[in-house]
Amino acid sequence: MSDITGPIGPREKKMYEQEYKHSADLFKRALDQYNKSENPYQKAEFKDVMDKAMTVLNETAHGLMRKELEDQNKKIANDYANFQKYPGDPDTLDKLNSDLDKAKKSV
Repeated sequence: MSDITGPIGPREKKMYEQEYKHSADLFKRALDQYNKSENPYQKAEFKDVMDKAMTVLNETAHGLMRKELEDQNKKIANDYANFQKYPGDPDTLDKLNSDLDKAKKSV
């Protein structure tokens, strides 16, 4: 993604919004597969996908210049950090999934 310095046009806005939704969905699917897997190598790959999706979420929110998306991303990042500390905690997982759903709907 390029660094946006001025207002973006409707075409770019639509592209950023689609990318944001896609990244939130990809994060959610990788999280689901991470939880289903018992293979540590697969888990590492799914974690890598989640990390990259989080980066794209941040870049697209910044590109769209929408503070509420950036705030939503902070919640997701916090939930994700908690999930990494306590991967077996269902409340942590539910909160992360809930915030990812909100992110997809907020665009």
